[in-house]
Amino acid sequence: MAKANQSGGRSRFTDLNGEPMDHLLSPIKGYHDKPLVSLAEAIEPVSGFFNEIEDNVYVAIHNCPNPAEGLTTDESASIHLYTMQFDGGPSLYILLNESLRAENREQLKPWFSFLKLFLTALYKLPSQNGVVWRGIKGIDLSTKYKTGTKFAWWGVSSCTTNVEVLELNQFL
Repeated sequence: MAKANQSGGRSRFTDLNGEPMDHLLSPIKGYHDKPLVSLAEAIEPVSGFFNEIEDNVYVAIHNCPNPAEGLTTDESASIHLYTMQFDGGPSLYILLNESLRAENREQLKPWFSFLKLFLTALYKLPSQNGVVWRGIKGIDLSTKYKTGTKFAWWGVSSCTTNVEVLELNQFL
């Protein structure tokens, strides 16, 4: 089942391993053409990457009975599933972000149905105006990202509007 959002030093708030910093990757193409399906169907092509993913899908759906912002239960549950820390194996956010950051875009194809559902859900959420924060644990990136430089983070980044969240011991 799921735990809090951080374990073993890898948090979805501070995970930056493998993010290409010196070049852009090819655009992600093809997921838009996938039909919108249930979360259980969307996760099927990648289910072999996980231990007991069906249990985590059940928990995510159960925890999203009345979604806000016009989301369906499956759309809301896809976001919830992304945030969950899985017992006994890698969490979805770790493997999804590794695939999003991979030079070989073929690695993303098994994720297309999930990406269609997940990104459909994210696009329905209201935009955030103002400053948002993203922590990067144990790395000084100030020399890599110069002011005014354009770059792309391919991994999905969990952010917060409250910088104090990133000052908690679990993120330091």
